[in-house]
Amino acid sequence: MDTLKFFGRRFIHSIFVFLTIVTILFFIFRLMPGDPTMLFISPEMSVDAIENIRRLFGLDQPLYIQYVKYIANIFLGNYGISYYFMEPAAPIVFESLKNTLILTVPAMCLSYLFGVVGGTLLAWWRGKKRELVGMAFALILRSAPAFWIGLIFLYFFAFHLELFPGGSITETGATYQNFWEMVLSWNFIHHLILPLISMSCYLTGLPLLLTRTSVLEVIKEDYVEMARAKGIGPRKVMFRHVTRTAILPVLTAFATAIAYAFGGSVLIEVVFTWPGIGRLMVDSMLGNDYPVAQFAFMIMACMMILMNLFADFFYAYLDPRVVVK
Repeated sequence: MDTLKFFGRRFIHSIFVFLTIVTILFFIFRLMPGDPTMLFISPEMSVDAIENIRRLFGLDQPLYIQYVKYIANIFLGNYGISYYFMEPAAPIVFESLKNTLILTVPAMCLSYLFGVVGGTLLAWWRGKKRELVGMAFALILRSAPAFWIGLIFLYFFAFHLELFPGGSITETGATYQNFWEMVLSWNFIHHLILPLISMSCYLTGLPLLLTRTSVLEVIKEDYVEMARAKGIGPRKVMFRHVTRTAILPVLTAFATAIAYAFGGSVLIEVVFTWPGIGRLMVDSMLGNDYPVAQFAFMIMACMMILMNLFADFFYAYLDPRVVVK
């Protein structure tokens, strides 16, 4: 019963967070300077023609009516028509989202895999030269901007050594029957490797440092000393007993790292001309394309909320004490 109450509270909290975010998105874009109808208006148009355009997109109505319709349409699955493409906003965003996920998800998995293992090793090497070298490397990764890492990789591996393409998602003119045929092709994988490595390096610093700090705290616990007293080998103590508990803060940070990863993916996508949701958001904001920009931000917010919810549930599984708090 306590577990169900815990999950219920977290779920209701997530719904309120979602409604708050979509409300903020609505008013931010409506209060931004600029008029999206300027894409269609010319000096030769009459006042009636201009009013018809505003009426077509619902911009002639009071702000509170626009807000009510906006919230209702979200739950009805109607996310508006792009002012620029003149097509439904959802398919446009989902098409770009696929390209971003195929880059960001593997990068996050690789970064947290190497981060957890590397952080544990740094804690194990406490006081040795290997720890000093590893910490210097981790701090460089943590502080380096995403675009700087991308440019460094571009310079050495694309322009200097010419081992990888300099950008884009595939070669110009390449055609495929569907998305998965493109993803499984060597042409796509060859273009993916460099931005994937750049993105992974950008994201590795956080889990690496966080895991090291957490392991150093957990290693002082009494149950760790008890495991050692029982004759359990140091490697098994470190990776089976210490890391299992120390990974809890890292899992919590994994959820919040979703936003961090998407923030970095915007810069990586620009550097490598990757047609993902980051570039789409920038273009739609500059063009005052409210429906596309709002839906893109809403998708990112939903992913963030769901990952936080998953982290809460997984945290409760690994440490049942949080359920009864």
